[in-house]
Amino acid sequence: MTGATSAAADGPQAGDGVYEEHFHAAASGYLVLTTDGTILDANRTLASWTGHSREGLLGGNIIDLMPLADQVVFTSYAVPQLAVAGCFNEMAAELVSADGDLIPVLLSGVRSEEKDARDGAGVDRIAVFNASERRLYERELVAALRKAEAAEAARAAAEEETREKQKALEEKDRVLQANLAKSREREALLETVLNTIDVGLLVVDAQGRTMLTNAHLQSAWNRVQTDVTPGGDRPIFGPDRVTPLSDVESPVRRAVAGESFSNRLVWFGSLDRGNQMALNVSARPIRAEGVVSGSVIVYSDVSRLVHAVAAQEEFVASVSHELRTPLTSIMGYLDLALDEEGLSPVVTSALNVALRNSERLLALVSDLLSVASGATKMDRRPVDLAEIVRAGVVSVSPKATAGRVDLVSEIPASLTADADPQRLAQVVDNLLSNAVKYSPDGGTVTIRLGQDDHAVRLSVADTGIGMSEAEQEKVFTKFFRSRRAVASAVPGVGLGLVITKNIVESHGGKLSFVSSPGQGSEFTVSLPLPLPLAAETAAGISPAR
Repeated sequence: MTGATSAAADGPQAGDGVYEEHFHAAASGYLVLTTDGTILDANRTLASWTGHSREGLLGGNIIDLMPLADQVVFTSYAVPQLAVAGCFNEMAAELVSADGDLIPVLLSGVRSEEKDARDGAGVDRIAVFNASERRLYERELVAALRKAEAAEAARAAAEEETREKQKALEEKDRVLQANLAKSREREALLETVLNTIDVGLLVVDAQGRTMLTNAHLQSAWNRVQTDVTPGGDRPIFGPDRVTPLSDVESPVRRAVAGESFSNRLVWFGSLDRGNQMALNVSARPIRAEGVVSGSVIVYSDVSRLVHAVAAQEEFVASVSHELRTPLTSIMGYLDLALDEEGLSPVVTSALNVALRNSERLLALVSDLLSVASGATKMDRRPVDLAEIVRAGVVSVSPKATAGRVDLVSEIPASLTADADPQRLAQVVDNLLSNAVKYSPDGGTVTIRLGQDDHAVRLSVADTGIGMSEAEQEKVFTKFFRSRRAVASAVPGVGLGLVITKNIVESHGGKLSFVSSPGQGSEFTVSLPLPLPLAAETAAGISPAR
């Protein structure tokens, strides 16, 4: 470079040919500048990079080869460094080519103490290194670093997301474990409850397949017959213990069909083997979104109860039959005694009391026999129901007067019905007697008789003590008496309404009622019209007059 400076400053010297060869063949570009940046010399390498001719570069200024930003950096950094330190190293800059493209370069410079021959000032030697590949490498490196940073950020985000998901999974696992523990606890509780209750439980799906049973049901099956299973063929009989139920009548098939029923009495097992069991069966369908998905069937073993009721009825019938014979004899002798002439009034009165109480006792015995037999013999024929009701009102009037009860009658002159007059008179007497009895503090009993297009209706309403909802559920139970009736000392044994209901239903009718505590009760008898009368009613001809 010393030779080059001399050649540039002082003119050609010995060995200039070698200098020129090495100066222009160098791999980097070289510039020889005055201290104000004027280009004294430039090698061909630099000229080829920039696309300028060497002759065109000489005499120009290095600042003219740079964009504005690099001009500022060169004048504010490189020039002061050369003036103060005498050199600068690897200043990144760009040179503007003849085509206007920017060529990335690295500039390093040193100030020589040798003087320029023209003005005696020093000269600056500038080495120019083409940084295009380095710039490309740096850009690729920066891009790679950015990608690496993005990948690291993505990895960190993925790790954080994984940690969050792991935490969520751990929380879900904790919740699932807690729910599983609760489910097991509930399952154990349900199993304990199901195996503790004293009724058999059977759950079937929509096809009748067994889904769940309890220990009580399995024990009941085993007691009857080991091959009797809830879902298979089995001997099932009706309430009479001998009539087999058809498949469609069996409780399971009815339940699978979606039926809901309660208190159906059936017998399981064979009567010949002596191991029949009476079961009270109820079923409720399982509905999911309106679709029947199965059914729950409950079996209650009522064998002892059925046998006890049968024994009770047999006992009542036996006792009633044994009482009836001596009562008939007693009443006959009382009639004979009353026929005797010359009896004192005191004796006559005593005999009448005895006869009246004997008749009452005989009526009670007859009621017991009627209830025990469960069958009511009917002698049905066209009768004037209005006349029967009026006779009942006349019969109960003395008792109503004694109890300060007003009787209000709404009875047509005549109303024909197809009925047993004696049994229907018993119905009227029972209803009127109850209405008066259960009005112990006075009140009003209203009797209405009429008919519509479908039935003859008799209603008896009172303003007496009434019944609670719990009492209404048992009103047709044998020997049941309401608590208010017992507390009010109302006489009776709790058979009147049972007998009345049996008589009405034997006529093909219905006995219904409404009641409210402290407000009274209303009982209504509905008897179907005979076909000829129904036809006349439909034609607008009423038999009621």
